[in-house]
Amino acid sequence: MLGFAATGLKHTEAESATILSYNSSTGIVVLTQALEYYHFGSAVSTATNYQGLDMRGEVILLTRNIVIQGDST
Repeated sequence: MLGFAATGLKHTEAESATILSYNSSTGIVVLTQALEYYHFGSAVSTATNYQGLDMRGEVILLTRNIVIQGDST
């Protein structure tokens, strides 16, 4: 599951979504449903355009599939 920070004027436009598939070759993520709000993203920082402020929204990994296996002793 991914979390998307709000990038508009309303802080309530943050949302989460479940990943349907991920292509490690292209970096493309397909979600199980469309996002309700617009979330700004860019490959490069916007800090030089906005007096040091980077306007790109954060994407947060909320869940992950990890197996921790230890020795039985």
